[in-house]
Amino acid sequence: MFWKFDLNTTSHVDKLLDKEDVTLHELMDEDDILQECKAQNRKLLDFLCQQPCMEELVNLITHEPPVEMDEKVRFK
Repeated sequence: MFWKFDLNTTSHVDKLLDKEDVTLHELMDEDDILQECKAQNRKLLDFLCQQPCMEELVNLITHEPPVEMDEKVRFK
């Protein structure tokens, strides 16, 4: 029947956020990070609004990445 399926799935982002020592770069490596932001995942938004994460995000936006980095990582 329909009721025997568990439709309450947790995303991989939520599982990462449950870890105590998760980093911003670990989260940014996830493919569905933008979808989780658009879905207003409260745990994710709370993590991203912390002071160290905000500083790192601003730093990533305002500084050009090194040329010798892999292109996939460089422009992510």
